[in-house]
Amino acid sequence: MKKMTLLLICSLFATACSSNSLSNTDSHTGTNPHIIIDWIDFVKIEDAEYHSTYTGIIADPKYIAEEIGRVNFKVDENVTNPSYHIKNGDAAFWEEGTKIYSVKTMPDFIAIQDNREINNYRIYQSQINSDRYQWHYKDINQEKIKKIEIYEGYNHSELLVSMLDEQKIDSFMEILNSSETKTSFHPNISQGDPDMYDIVFYTDQQFAYKYQVLFDGNVWYWHPWDTSILPDEIADYILN
Repeated sequence: MKKMTLLLICSLFATACSSNSLSNTDSHTGTNPHIIIDWIDFVKIEDAEYHSTYTGIIADPKYIAEEIGRVNFKVDENVTNPSYHIKNGDAAFWEEGTKIYSVKTMPDFIAIQDNREINNYRIYQSQINSDRYQWHYKDINQEKIKKIEIYEGYNHSELLVSMLDEQKIDSFMEILNSSETKTSFHPNISQGDPDMYDIVFYTDQQFAYKYQVLFDGNVWYWHPWDTSILPDEIADYILN
């Protein structure tokens, strides 16, 4: 989501700027063992930098095209110099040799196979035309939603619900659209992390939209833009 991306970018800048001196930087390796950088999830290839689309996923693996390159260097844990210049073949978190794929008819996107992701690929968007595609909930053409899936889990999502019935989809969307913005809300985490569910919206496009709905034991909430409280009726769809 937008907030998550901004937070990671801010973390990178804040960490990189936290050192007033690079006097401890190894001139041969370009690293400083006293600095830890919180990298955003990026891949650079063919002189273009791509960032992970946290709320956009591939709608179907059939849209993945040919291999266009491989990762040459993972910067996370290997680069601690905030002045490091990202090069072609660099990736934040992918190991050397990881295959990079194009996406059919979508030149501004690349994909990397990731079995932890819904539909088994992680999508990255070029930062050159990053404003061409919008991934906020308000940008979904709700009239074209043809399927909704609900997954459970943080790392290994399990499919709980698949909605294809138009009437059921409309009813579910009414519940989401009736959520009430409450930016001051803080979930109760005294008993641990809230339950998390991924809600995936499929239209007629190559990409689907993915958002998280959470439950802290008392309150259902999500972040379509600002933090919003959901009606308790949503549990009838998720926990059926």
